Amino acid sequence: MRHYTIKDFKGDFPNDEACLEWLKNAKYPNGIFCDKCQKVTKHYRLAKRPAYSCEICGNNVYPMVGTILEKSATSLSTWFHAMFLMANTRCGISAKQLQRETGVTYKTAWRMFRQIRSMLGDDVST
Repeated sequence: MRHYTIKDFKGDFPNDEACLEWLKNAKYPNGIFCDKCQKVTKHYRLAKRPAYSCEICGNNVYPMVGTILEKSATSLSTWFHAMFLMANTRCGISAKQLQRETGVTYKTAWRMFRQIRSMLGDDVST
């Protein structure tokens, strides 16, 4: 099995749009269920928001709702990069190293670090 490299990662997730599309496909593998239409309908991407709109009724769906990405001002590509780093580091990674690698402030790196670890089920009490 081939190792997933940073080059592979950057090819798969070059920008926020690619990250949002991956998130949508992961969260809704069988298509987006429209609450108004009460069925799976075709949705299109809204240009100025991280959302998809139902082609029939216009109801908006936000894939980041209910995830650690909800209400975050940090870009999706930065979040995905942080998750990649945390998943691919053999001996773990510190919030300080996450700050250096992603270019965010220490406060943001620490918050991301704790949220990603809580999502993974790691003990975040330390």
